Amino acid sequence: MSGHNHCQLTGVIASLEKVAVTPAGVPRQRFWLEHRSRQVEDGQPREVRARIAIVLVGGNASLIQGLREGQSVTVTGFLCQAGYKGEARDRLQLIAETLEPH
Repeated sequence: MSGHNHCQLTGVIASLEKVAVTPAGVPRQRFWLEHRSRQVEDGQPREVRARIAIVLVGGNASLIQGLREGQSVTVTGFLCQAGYKGEARDRLQLIAETLEPH
């Protein structure tokens, strides 16, 4: 299976969760990003708001060090399901590949 799945989103760190370690011993850091912007939809301006979980895995988990809640960041990565059971199947999360503070 192939396809393009690349996402870049700018927002504010709304909340940071504690670092977790997977059963395989891989560090995993999750935080919530709140995005607000003005977009054009069908020729009309529209205020857009979104909140999404951002996950940093392995060596990328260290990218969050020194950052704090309320700080603006740009995240790039790919989208995937938040889980495989229940409501998590219908939620998206962004697996971060890069994280740049502003």
